[in-house]
Amino acid sequence: MEKLRRHPDEFYQLQVTETRHTPPGELKPNPRVLLDIIKDIGAKIERCAYVGDSLFKDVAMARDVGVLDVHAQFGESQRRPEYSLLQRVSHWTEEDVQREKAITAKGHNFTPTVVLKDSFAEIFMYCDFVKFDEPALEIELEQQSKNAIEIWKKCVDVHQHFNDLEMRIRNFAITVAGALLAAVSFTYQQGLQAQIFDVTVPAGAFLVAAATFAWIGFFLMDRFWYHILLKGAVDHSAKIEKRYADAIPEIGLGKTISEASGNVKILGIKMNSNRRLEAFYAGGAVILTILFFLLLWAKPQPPALNRVSTNPPAAAAKSP
Repeated sequence: MEKLRRHPDEFYQLQVTETRHTPPGELKPNPRVLLDIIKDIGAKIERCAYVGDSLFKDVAMARDVGVLDVHAQFGESQRRPEYSLLQRVSHWTEEDVQREKAITAKGHNFTPTVVLKDSFAEIFMYCDFVKFDEPALEIELEQQSKNAIEIWKKCVDVHQHFNDLEMRIRNFAITVAGALLAAVSFTYQQGLQAQIFDVTVPAGAFLVAAATFAWIGFFLMDRFWYHILLKGAVDHSAKIEKRYADAIPEIGLGKTISEASGNVKILGIKMNSNRRLEAFYAGGAVILTILFFLLLWAKPQPPALNRVSTNPPAAAAKSP
């Protein structure tokens, strides 16, 4: 045989078909063995076909699993006279022979879905063969749902955190501006002024300018820092909710909040979160600007000093 081969041994090996053996002690029909093979190679039941020459052992087992059953009628030999000789010269025990006879006797009621009458090549009329994907470490659907819920919960915690930070920034902005305005009131009452190039400027104007600068700084930090991070966390939550909307419809909190936030109306104008944030800081900036110009135009009076009266005391009336 070796002299007849002109190519390397690998040339004569199966190039596509993979040979596997059933576990020791396992005999057909056993749907569990077939299911294990399908799972091991990373295939899907609806994309598999099972070919066999026994109606009961092969066709019935394929149907139990749910794969396409193909009866290789051309290879059926159980009813041929030579089959008994095969049993005698093989490793079969008497128990195996009797079991085979019992199985064959029950096989007449099975009508195969596909029958290969003359050769295996007929299968190409019913099936297209493609390579299965490599076995993937797929997580069960239930576990995927649990993982998705945990990730979604973490995203919700993150955008709650950034929302809380934004509220704190706005509180700080109001507090700082309020403190500076209180100082403005004190300087105005005291009549404090500054002389700059022959121009008298109320001291409170500088405090208003400082309050405006701080207000703008808080706006930039809020709008272009934490608000962007908040939107990113909300958008990521929305992606998770969209992906698992059918499997876990209860996790639509982010979508519901976003829709409710986008439908807020102020004075009849629809205001989403971006517009409300900008309107908040714009309102404060307008107030500070107006106050700044009012202080420039105002002429604070110095506080009244205690004066000693120069008028002579009234003469006391004398009694006669």
